[in-house]
Amino acid sequence: MLVAIAPRSYRESVALYIHRHRPQAEVSIVSPEGLDAEVGRSSPHLVVCNEASEAVLEVAITWVRILFEDSLGAEVSIDGRIQRVEDVAMNDILEGFDRTEALLTEGDDVTPESARS
Repeated sequence: MLVAIAPRSYRESVALYIHRHRPQAEVSIVSPEGLDAEVGRSSPHLVVCNEASEAVLEVAITWVRILFEDSLGAEVSIDGRIQRVEDVAMNDILEGFDRTEALLTEGDDVTPESARS
């Protein structure tokens, strides 16, 4: 899992929350500016970001795009299905993690391309 949201305190909070609730998870943080390079280097299955770049769309099975608008919302894409979440909470991100893990353990060859078809 890769967390690349701004400000820094938000990405650190998300990473800490996931680590505490899913200690088996490999969670990395990077600045939004370093997102594409880190995605290319580590090929994460799940990305939490402010903008879902082409690199994220090509590599991640699941992505959560945090929206800073009138409220804190998100677009969540899991297995190619995008939904909007109003007033996103840490549990929503944790659910994305759990669903991604379930997809990976089902034994299917899940890739971003297969999720879109």
